[in-house]
Amino acid sequence: MTDARKAPEEEVVKHFREQSTDEPPAHLDAFILAAAHRETPAPKASLWQRWSQACQKPRWQVAFASLVGVALMLALVQPGPEQEPVHDFAPTPKSSAPAPAAPMAELAAPAQRESMRAQMADEAEVSKRMAAPAKSLDEQLLEVERLQQIGQKPAADKLLESLKQRFPNENLDDRLKELQKNQHR
Repeated sequence: MTDARKAPEEEVVKHFREQSTDEPPAHLDAFILAAAHRETPAPKASLWQRWSQACQKPRWQVAFASLVGVALMLALVQPGPEQEPVHDFAPTPKSSAPAPAAPMAELAAPAQRESMRAQMADEAEVSKRMAAPAKSLDEQLLEVERLQQIGQKPAADKLLESLKQRFPNENLDDRLKELQKNQHR
C-alpha cells in the first residue's frame, strides 16, 4: 500500500525550487567585485603614456626643451661636407711628361691637380738639369748629330733650337759641321 501523503523532504525540495533564482543577491555581487578590484594590481601605463605624463611636468619640460635646443645648435654649428670648387678657367694639362704623384695634389680639385702636376713636372725637369753635370757645347752638338743619325730629326732640331737660344753669339751650324768632320777622320 502506498501512502498518499508526501514526505517532508519533498516539500522542502519543492519550496527550495520555487524560491531559488539563478543569480546571487546584488549585495553579495558588489562585495565580491570590490574584493577582486582590491586584489588585482593596477595596470602600468604604457611607455607612450609615461612619456606624455613626464612631458607635462614643468621640470621635465625645461629639460627636454634644453636638450632640443642643444641638438639644434650643434646641427647649425657643425660644418657640412665640403664640396670641391669648380674652376672653368683652369689651364689645359700638359701631356708631354708624366708628373710625379704628390700627397697635396690628391686633396686639390681635379683642375688644380693637373696644373700642379704640370708645374711639378717642369720643376723636376729643371732640377734634373741642375743636378746633372753640365755638358759642354760640343757634347750637346754631338748629341744633336747622334739624334739625326738614328732618325729622330724632330728631337735633334728641338735640341739644336734650344742651344741656339742658350748660345746666341755662337755659330752652331758651323761648329756642328766641324765636329762632324773631326769625328769622321
